[in-house]
Amino acid sequence: MQNGLKILIVLSALVCAAALVMLGGLALETTAPDRPVKISKPLTNWGAGDRRGSGPDLSLPPPDAAVDDLAELMRKLLELSRSPGVEPDELLLSFKSRAALDAFRARASRDGIEVLYSDPRLLTARVRYGDTAAMARELRDNAGAYDNIGMNFRAWVPAPQRVPETDTANAGGMRPYGDSGLDAIGAAGDRATWGKGVTVAVLDTGITPHPVLEHSSISRTDFVQDGKELDGHGTAMASLIAGEDPQNGGVAPASRLLDIRVANGNGESNTALVAQGILAAVDQGARVINISLGTNADSLTLRRAVEYAIAQGVIVVAAAGNDQSKALAYPAGYTGVVSVAAVDANGVQAFFSNSGPGLFISAPGVGIVSAYSGDGMVISSGTSQATALTSGAVAAMLSRGYNTQNVMQALVNNARPTGLPATQTGAGILQVPRL
Repeated sequence: MQNGLKILIVLSALVCAAALVMLGGLALETTAPDRPVKISKPLTNWGAGDRRGSGPDLSLPPPDAAVDDLAELMRKLLELSRSPGVEPDELLLSFKSRAALDAFRARASRDGIEVLYSDPRLLTARVRYGDTAAMARELRDNAGAYDNIGMNFRAWVPAPQRVPETDTANAGGMRPYGDSGLDAIGAAGDRATWGKGVTVAVLDTGITPHPVLEHSSISRTDFVQDGKELDGHGTAMASLIAGEDPQNGGVAPASRLLDIRVANGNGESNTALVAQGILAAVDQGARVINISLGTNADSLTLRRAVEYAIAQGVIVVAAAGNDQSKALAYPAGYTGVVSVAAVDANGVQAFFSNSGPGLFISAPGVGIVSAYSGDGMVISSGTSQATALTSGAVAAMLSRGYNTQNVMQALVNNARPTGLPATQTGAGILQVPRL
């Protein structure tokens, strides 16, 4: 098949994927009116980043087809830029080699294509194009250099959860814990040294000053850089991991935190920023990465970032998602990730919690007390909270002699069985092993 036609097929698939990303989010507005939940079923196609198939053979088109192919490529790029589920006028380009990536960067500066971020470890580049014709020519004329052409899908922090009028998943888990869940996971008592020497990266909306984090060691990196007020979600996650409070503190208060801001005050992010944050976390020495956000689109760039972190011995902990879906959000849905669902105080799958094959574990996530922006505490629900508790438990275990290789098996071995399918609660409910 001609090179130009194959790129058109990829771009057409991307248009469909973007539409489905947004439809998944819109369908959930009735269950969380405060902020639409944008996490839904995963999408896997070559353009969105799934390379389990062979992918297209990018061969050069015949000269007489070049003009028509260019016009159609421009039309598809314009259509993509209007899709609500993606960052407009952006692409995530994956290359076959370091040389191909370097050559593209040289061409991009000449042709007016802005490289927002690239990393040779992933062989990817995040680009923004103002000139659609220039971007189309690049894709057509140098298609043999590309391993993948993908969109920069939007990602979201899951919305605060309310009890729905209809529990479509029939999960039923609505009984609140009314505390930070420490008793339920076996983490009550003196935890002053838990997490000592372990660095946990919190990829979120940013961590604001709070009394429960006053003595925490926090290093900050801001990839959003919008100059706006921070949302309290990241602070809540940090307090559940490392907060100091006798009743409602974190699991591992002695751990060091990396505050890596990848989402704005509305809880909005994208797959490129999350991938960039993962690499930054690895570079800054994180042993645990907490990702209490996600997307329903399978991005090759995000997948490669997760694989890179895991290959470096880092434990990636990610939220299953809050939309009652039967599939995990990404990056929770990737192999090797500690994906976390939420349960209520009865040990039942939370009414909002996603299910799916590969779910690793579950943790308290209904009516959880945590810090927030300002000096107060809040009660909220979500797989985000369950994920933060799990990250804290992992940090505590690493500080007590467990290593990257055996900590995940220990999580499985010590989990409290629920009697529910593994697709709903994984190995069971998180329990911190006692020495």
